Amino acid sequence: MRRSRPTRAAEARARVPLPVLVALVALLAAAPAGLAMTGPRKPPAHAPARTLAEIAGRAGCKLTEFDHDPRSNPPVSGPVDERIYAPDGSYVGRRSPSTLATVHALLHGRVVFQYSRDVSATDIAPLQRLVGRRPSRTLLVADNTGMRYRVAATAYLTLMTCPGVDGRTMAALAAFRDRRVGFGQAF
Repeated sequence: MRRSRPTRAAEARARVPLPVLVALVALLAAAPAGLAMTGPRKPPAHAPARTLAEIAGRAGCKLTEFDHDPRSNPPVSGPVDERIYAPDGSYVGRRSPSTLATVHALLHGRVVFQYSRDVSATDIAPLQRLVGRRPSRTLLVADNTGMRYRVAATAYLTLMTCPGVDGRTMAALAAFRDRRVGFGQAF
């Protein structure tokens, strides 16, 4: 069986006209230069990028991140016993879990908010609302370590301490939870 040859008209239609090829080559050559002249892209003015340390600092809190177990108070790492754990949620009005249980929670990627025993019920209420909105992977406990801070947020190898509870510190605590939940040993 023989194949038929295309006619000259069909061959002419299959060729790309020279002016079109010249235009494509010119565009391909000019595109990188055009991109280079636009300069670096800036983030939108309405959404400034802030680090957790900046957020903490503006709220009057202090963020400390460690490379290894610092023996901090409250602890951000330490020994773990898989049999001793604390379920997520608020422990306000209930017995706080042991330090071993809260460290276990940190190692599994949870965030633990702690308040000193001298914090008033009025100041504890916003903390409870913060944890109550999304209790998964978050604990709220009264401090049982003798920490010298009024409020602390801990995650694995990360400690944020705040002098009290107000709108700015609550925003910083919420940012801490959003950015540090899931940090841990992943075991």
